[in-house]
Amino acid sequence: MNQEENKMKEKKDLKNKANIFQDENEVAKDKNFKKEIDQVAVIESVIFMYGEAVKFSRLAEILKISEDGVCDLAKDLKIIYENRESQGLKIILDEESVQLVTHPDCAEVIDNFVKGELKKPLSQAALEVLAVVAYRGPISKVDVEAIRGVNCSFTLRNLLMRGLIKKTVDESDARTHLYKITFKFLRILGIDNEKDLPDYEELFSDKRIDAILYSEEELGDK
Repeated sequence: MNQEENKMKEKKDLKNKANIFQDENEVAKDKNFKKEIDQVAVIESVIFMYGEAVKFSRLAEILKISEDGVCDLAKDLKIIYENRESQGLKIILDEESVQLVTHPDCAEVIDNFVKGELKKPLSQAALEVLAVVAYRGPISKVDVEAIRGVNCSFTLRNLLMRGLIKKTVDESDARTHLYKITFKFLRILGIDNEKDLPDYEELFSDKRIDAILYSEEELGDK
């Protein structure tokens, strides 16, 4: 092989290496992009499930990234929603939290729907949530949903607006609200407190529900 052929071979090898490096770089970019999309999806899922504003600090704990990183991802999610053709929902942000809400264009329809629901008797779903709060309260929204297995945001708001339950601050975690029954609920049933409910002691300490809410270690301490 002469000198010229050697040079051509070297150039070809360098080009191949460059192509390989470029391909690897593109793969890395794709992985980073996928990771970012996954994090946006996590934020969307959490704020949908929570039903209220979620602080960046809490999302940072979940995603194990900085609060600034969460803020940037939340802004990306906001842009995604704004660019959708059909906009029934929107993302709102402030300095420290993000929330998923209904779009203002749907406000009149939502308002009429909510008013209509309040005039109707309690649905089966609402009765189930009310029973969970009555027998297991004070209880967080997350735990209510763990017991029922579905999102309960609307149902809890419905019960709050009817004055049958109320929100209190969780003394062990100021970021969390707990739900408990109200005096109005007790008055309607004609009882002095929740302990007068039928089978209260049995249902309050039901081991099947405990198994849903607590880890084995926590159950051992109970």
